[in-house]
Amino acid sequence: MASPERTQASSPKVLLINPPQKYFEQSRNFELYFPLGLLSLAAMVRRMCQVKVLDCLADRSVYRRDGFVVHGTSPEMIEAEIAEFQPDIIGVSIPFSSQSGNAVAVGQICRRAAPKAIVLFGGPDPSVRYDYFLKKGYCDYCVVGEGEEAFADFIDRFKTGSPLDAVEGVASFDGRAVRYAARKYMEPDELPFPAYDLIDVQEYLYNKNLYVGRSRINRNSMSMITSRGCPYPCVFCSIQLHMGKKFRGHSPEYVIRHLRHLKDRYGITNFHFEDDNFSFDQNRFERILDAMIDTGLEMKWDVPNGMRLDTLTGELLEKMKRSGCVELTIAIESANQEVLDNIIKKHLALDGVPRIAEKCRNLGIRLSAFYIIGFPGETIATMQQTIDMALSLLRSADVLPYLNVATPLYGTKLYADCVEKGLIRDDLSDEELASATQAYGKPLISTQDFSTQDIQNLLAGYRAKLKMEWLLYAVKHPIYGASRLADKCRAAVRRMPERFAGQTNVRDRVGHYLARIPAHSRE
Repeated sequence: MASPERTQASSPKVLLINPPQKYFEQSRNFELYFPLGLLSLAAMVRRMCQVKVLDCLADRSVYRRDGFVVHGTSPEMIEAEIAEFQPDIIGVSIPFSSQSGNAVAVGQICRRAAPKAIVLFGGPDPSVRYDYFLKKGYCDYCVVGEGEEAFADFIDRFKTGSPLDAVEGVASFDGRAVRYAARKYMEPDELPFPAYDLIDVQEYLYNKNLYVGRSRINRNSMSMITSRGCPYPCVFCSIQLHMGKKFRGHSPEYVIRHLRHLKDRYGITNFHFEDDNFSFDQNRFERILDAMIDTGLEMKWDVPNGMRLDTLTGELLEKMKRSGCVELTIAIESANQEVLDNIIKKHLALDGVPRIAEKCRNLGIRLSAFYIIGFPGETIATMQQTIDMALSLLRSADVLPYLNVATPLYGTKLYADCVEKGLIRDDLSDEELASATQAYGKPLISTQDFSTQDIQNLLAGYRAKLKMEWLLYAVKHPIYGASRLADKCRAAVRRMPERFAGQTNVRDRVGHYLARIPAHSRE
């Protein structure tokens, strides 16, 4: 699609939008995250333009649209914001394929409210499906992969009137063919800190939907990403398509400066390290831990995205505990070594699990584990083996289980294999993807070894046994059990029947009192 007529500007107006999110039937409770990706983009370009961040998810509004409950700013208010600001360039983020429809809707609003503006989509989903969005005419350009330098280059060319379709890392469509040239990934220390001052940080910290981690360490918390890239070939993961295969981490000095900045400027003392491979470079990781301890940051932290089991040792776990680690997540995936090595391609030795689990329990680090069932090539027996391990480790070593169904995300080897073998449709809807990616999600893959109903039966049996295991765990850890009960009450308020969507005065009033129930991290 041809881009709108350009107006050269010495200091163009740039609007970065995080769209609302649909609530699907099987979705987890809605949670608010700091828009780190957009804030990082803004920090990179703020000296080149007038930049504004519109995070629709920070709006506490809930409304019904097209049969779905939607969290975030209403279309009418989004249009009003855009019309008032009249940006020259609009960047729209799509973090999940299952939420792409919201970005498309925002793109249409942009066309109406600022018809001369250039609309770019960016994030993990456009990095994989840029040809789809461009050919459909949903946007003018797509930022592919790591976006900071590419977006800065794009704005610089806009200011000088240079061709915009020649920017490395930005895909375009001229009506005949999609044009895209990859950009070399940057070193993380070249990035400025995210532009936190462009949002009201306190407004996020006091938002009842703020993500505070499974450990519930404190509402005064924030996510942080200290590295990019993943060299591992796991068939279900799409991170390489967005951030590349090469691991690139901020230096320990940069990480400590960043932590200190957030503590001194905003009073943040609790962090969720959202890295995909926080401990990949063990020398770097240990230096970060040493600096956390030596500089007296007095912080608490967890690792929601998980860490590789084979990077952990008893000595390292002890140092993690001293530095403030309160919860650790490991990605076990499957209890069958052959499935893990030859089907998932994770190449992880399972015999180290009991040792790490016992060490974490002795240190008082709550341990969680990810499991996935339903890969092509699996059998009902191997899936049951994984379920049995999840229940057994919860019972014997207090390892909290998070069991998911294999989901063929766009661009992954799993997706390609499933399409090639006719195991899924190639036109999956947003709702199907969203449902599949949730805990106990609706399975999409069916093979000669198992059907989607077989997986649902396995999940039903797992849930029935899990209730008893959770009860036993809550008896052993009563404060944690009480905090989970309080969380469920708060979640119930947020997930009130659809007839209450939009009547936030009722929900918020009840939620205000429930939010006062303490959610302690440990006994």
